[in-house]
Amino acid sequence: MRNNSKNIILERSANMFFNYGIQNISMDDIAKKCGVSKKTIYKYFENKDDLVHQVIGVQLKELKEEIFKNKQVSENALKELILFFDYIKELSFKISASFGKELKKYYPTIFLEVIKHKNTIITHFLIENISKGKEEGFYKMDINTEEFCESFNDISKIIFLDGFVNPEINQNVLKFLNSLFLHRLVSVKGLKTLNELTKNKTI
Repeated sequence: MRNNSKNIILERSANMFFNYGIQNISMDDIAKKCGVSKKTIYKYFENKDDLVHQVIGVQLKELKEEIFKNKQVSENALKELILFFDYIKELSFKISASFGKELKKYYPTIFLEVIKHKNTIITHFLIENISKGKEEGFYKMDINTEEFCESFNDISKIIFLDGFVNPEINQNVLKFLNSLFLHRLVSVKGLKTLNELTKNKTI
């Protein structure tokens, strides 16, 4: 029961922070939304900073789980990367422009931690995926893996954490970037498979 209450607080706090920004949400707002007292919230979280930190921790854990799940269900590296891009695109629609700006301005330590862990998780995934895709013949052999990873990390930081554009524009930007990244990456064999995979959907 205790863990369930904590999970509810984390889930609903995340939704509120992502939708309205961190500064616009008080502990009173969270207590009301969760149907609990502030005293109950403080059983699980020292303060708002701790709550924000743990909300971010949950999101990073979900990112790892999504990457692992996609790896299990994908028949090749290209399919796995498309599923990853789909997840990132959906995530971008959930996060308001103010969230990243406020995280950076008011919670700089947490912000830097997010950058570090996000880059580590995504870079590790991309390095493995590109290596696998080259072996399978779906990706070009001359792709510079390090440059590709750096480009993706830089773009994702601008979109998610710098609050550079609003969620609606994020969708269009990510659609364009996903297509750009994939077409830069795939070989002739990969392009044929990419066209087949995306025939009835939009990347």
